[in-house]
Parts: sequence; C-alpha cells; structure tokens
Amino acid sequence: MPTTTTRSVERALKLLTVVCDHPGINLTKASEQADLSPSSALRLLHTLEELEFVRRDRAGKFDVGPQLLRLGFKALGDNTLRNRCRPTMLELAERTGESVYLSIKQHHQVLYLAVVNGTHAIQHRSWEGQTIPLNSTAVGAVLLNQHNDEKYTVVTSGVEADVTAIATPLQVRGKTIAALSMLVPTYRITPEKEAELGQLLHSTVQELSQKFENI
Repeated sequence: MPTTTTRSVERALKLLTVVCDHPGINLTKASEQADLSPSSALRLLHTLEELEFVRRDRAGKFDVGPQLLRLGFKALGDNTLRNRCRPTMLELAERTGESVYLSIKQHHQVLYLAVVNGTHAIQHRSWEGQTIPLNSTAVGAVLLNQHNDEKYTVVTSGVEADVTAIATPLQVRGKTIAALSMLVPTYRITPEKEAELGQLLHSTVQELSQKFENI
C-alpha cells in the first residue's frame, strides 16, 4: 500500500501537472482538477512555491516556476530524438515558411518535443513542452496508428479554429516513435498545397527513419 509520503508526492506531482497544463490557474480550479481539498492543495502549492517549482502572482494565480523551467530545458537539451530532428525541421521551416512540430505520445496526450516557427508574417505558434489532446488531432491519429497506412494525415480545426494540421509518422524499424507535422493557417491551404506539404513531410521522415536505423 502507498505510504503517506508516497501519497503526498503523488498529489504534489498531480497538482504540478495541473499548473503546467493550465497556466494562471487559481487555487479553487487547481484543487478541483487535482481532486484535492482547497486546504490540501494550498499546502502543497506553498511547498512547491518555496522550492520554485511554481510561482504565484499578486492575484493568487499559479504558474510554472523557474526551477521547473530549468529542469524542462535541461531535459529537452539532452533529448537525442529532438536534437537529431531539429536541423531537418529548421530546413523544412525555411523551405516552406510554415511552423514545424516534432511530437511524441505522453500518457493520454501529445507533447510538443520540438518546435520551429515558420517565416510567414501570419503563422501558427506554440512552444516546446506544450501538450494537446490525442483525440481529433492529426498528430494524435498518427501516434495512435489511426492513419490507415496513409502517407500523411490532415485535420482542420482539430485543436484551434482556422488551423490545418498535416502530420506523418516517424517510424524506426516499423515502430512509430514520433510524429512530424506542420500547422498552417487554413486560408493558406489549397488541395495542391496540402498534397505538396504532405508529400514533403513523408519524404522527410523517410530520410530521418533511415538515419535512426543506421545508428
């Protein structure tokens, strides 16, 4: 059975995850999301604040703290998958002008492991470490192997309105390890453009897969 200390750690980590997923959340909503009483949540948040894993503003809302950011950047910097894919992502963004994302499945969500912003004046922007739903998203379909062996998957307004996502699986020895995608303002997408970007993503992951298999 879990000890009191183990349960406290589990609750603190669950609460920390809530703050990460909902920046600027208040105590009431944070305690509800973490299934804790407000008093228990406040006690844990106070400890996390002292350790700089969360920070609280003057309005009493909680956000990610500097210590957690340092750990996050350290983890991303040491990530082999991210580091090997990033140069190729930079080339794709420069060539197409669109934002490029490397995503992995984390529990029941999609995690943006690497992000390269496009060069167009109007572009989709996000950040490394952001999570989005698996369901109803192009990268989710790819990571869950729901793409029916198609070269790429397209979803419009999956997470955000007026944004079209084009995703393709990065596979190594037949196993999907990540998804490479582009997020494009829908007004800029035509059937021809969709096919062009989809084929480009597919050929790119084929090259990346070969590199990983040769490691």
